[in-house]
Amino acid sequence: MKHLLRALAALPLLAAVAGCGAPAPGQNAAAVQSLAPDANLDARSLGRGVAAARPAAVQVQDNPGSPTILYAVSPRLQTGSPASLPMIVTSLGAERQRADGSIAYRALVVVSNARGQAGFSRATTRQGDTVPVRTMSRERDCAAAAGCVFVETLMLTFPPEMLRQAVEANAPIRLRISGSASFIEVGIPAGHIRALLEAAGGTAPRA
Repeated sequence: MKHLLRALAALPLLAAVAGCGAPAPGQNAAAVQSLAPDANLDARSLGRGVAAARPAAVQVQDNPGSPTILYAVSPRLQTGSPASLPMIVTSLGAERQRADGSIAYRALVVVSNARGQAGFSRATTRQGDTVPVRTMSRERDCAAAAGCVFVETLMLTFPPEMLRQAVEANAPIRLRISGSASFIEVGIPAGHIRALLEAAGGTAPRA
């Protein structure tokens, strides 16, 4: 999991400017496909048709000496900005074990807010299904010009069947992530999920 965390975090964050690299509301699916792999996509700009579009790329890290093959979908999905907190950046990825070919599908969710740590620990879909959550870090970041923000980094692990059902229905996975006194909502478009399944499923494990 730590290798995948680094792979997802390695994609340069373009969060310093709200909506950087994102299509304006009303643009079509081609706008999503034309984004650079290291861009952030403002999730609020997605129309219904655009939400199902295939993202720009699935980046693969296939190092012969590593026991895992890593996949990271870009662009990331972002809501909010440093000037409009909370800011939520969601990255989707997977790791395939060479030894047995098993795949773990995960999302890295980074939440920045100005009200202290929310203690996020639970995630459920709109249908009430639970998605396991692991807290990777909780930090106080005072490097921003606007003052200190509190940053929580979460790793969610998806059952493969949940992803397949989303693709079959051409519907996003919508999640509510809850803390001790607050919650956030995160949506992952069907196009992102489809691209990940196609990329990870098409790479055979190597001995």
